[in-house]
Amino acid sequence: MEPVVKVRRSELALVPELNERYSPRAFSDRGVSDEELQLLLEAARWAPSSYNEQPWRFLVTRRGEEGHADLFGTLTASNQAWVHKAPILILNMVVRAFERNNAGNYHAWHDLGGAIAQFTVQATALGMGLHQLAGFDATAARAAFDIPSELDLVSLTAVGFPGRVEDLDEPLRAREANHTRRKPLSELVHFGRYGR
Repeated sequence: MEPVVKVRRSELALVPELNERYSPRAFSDRGVSDEELQLLLEAARWAPSSYNEQPWRFLVTRRGEEGHADLFGTLTASNQAWVHKAPILILNMVVRAFERNNAGNYHAWHDLGGAIAQFTVQATALGMGLHQLAGFDATAARAAFDIPSELDLVSLTAVGFPGRVEDLDEPLRAREANHTRRKPLSELVHFGRYGR
């Protein structure tokens, strides 16, 4: 088993599942069990949503099983170069309209983000890593899986246990070794009035 990568991101006392989260490109050969996957999806299920609509939908595929090659094939070539080792690939979607009145649900993408955030915290608690991907062909994915038009195809998530950085080709190896930074709170947060 590969050693679990521990990354301390904030100097403040965040809970470990938030402080150690990062987006690996290096995945180990270790699979994700049915029980582990169920925990991740259950964490997402309990996320809050506007009017409790729970608009998120996940199409889950496992490497070597039904649908995985089709979903993998929708990725850009630059993502395919490293995603191939991730044992789980998930298509993240939202229902665009409220079930209660068929009006547009302009919070659906926000709610999906909350569900994925909870999924991410659970994954980190289990020693896993996941990487969110925007680089895919949504039109091809819709056609490959016959996804209804009322769903927006938002992103893909590669899920697995972190692997060895040395197994990545350059320049991905250098990118993996240099964990991203965050803007300071002073650039992101405003108190009382915007711009102060």
